[in-house]
Amino acid sequence: MSPKECQIANWSDVGQADGLLGKNLSFLNQRRSDCAEANIQIDQAAYLKGRDQGLKTYCQLGNAAQIGLRGEVYEGVCPPAIDQEFRRRYNIGFDIHRFKDEIARLRYRLGSLEERLRKNQHEFEQRLGSRGKNEDHQRLYHDFQREQDRIREEQSVAAHNLQWNQGQLINAEMVLQNLR
Repeated sequence: MSPKECQIANWSDVGQADGLLGKNLSFLNQRRSDCAEANIQIDQAAYLKGRDQGLKTYCQLGNAAQIGLRGEVYEGVCPPAIDQEFRRRYNIGFDIHRFKDEIARLRYRLGSLEERLRKNQHEFEQRLGSRGKNEDHQRLYHDFQREQDRIREEQSVAAHNLQWNQGQLINAEMVLQNLR
């Protein structure tokens, strides 16, 4: 927080905002440190009261999967009575988030590999046209084939990983659907 923000802060509102975001108590220490630099003391009681109010909203079980789906970090701030179930639901949402990210990365990778195959083919044809000796043609063709095979192997691995992640995404989405 800036010195100006520390001066005008309504500590109950600040705590409530932090609670709504699921911030743990170490965040209070950061705010305390920021404000101490400006010689301003925070109202810890008001902050904690506001934070508790914010956490009541944040820690609703219906929010857990949504927090995970957004890729946010759960900092273990919910009451022990619901923490285990909250984490379970959060993890389902976070798994879906991770699978979607990985699927996007793998699709991009497959596109890049396909482009490399085309580029490699084009370069081979260019080199072949500029060579005159038969043994050069054979060496070029051998090098070209080896590179094409290596790229195709990479494609195969990426396609397999894509398929696996898509299956896991479907499973996780079914589990999430059963939560609703």
